[in-house]
Amino acid sequence: MNRKRITGRLEQTPRGFAVITDAGERWVIEDCVPDSALLGNNVIAEVVVSGLDRLRAAWIGSPTA
Repeated sequence: MNRKRITGRLEQTPRGFAVITDAGERWVIEDCVPDSALLGNNVIAEVVVSGLDRLRAAWIGSPTA
């Protein structure tokens, strides 16, 4: 498995939920419905890369929690 931790802003896009990093990378999150309170905010996500721009999230949370 290719597990990694990413940080960025959580957004809802036409392709689903995505984390947009400070570097401008857009990662679409598969099989996960994050807490709506996190939308539009910075998050930390522990994920497994599942495709070119797709991630499966083990968890998504606030960096200040």
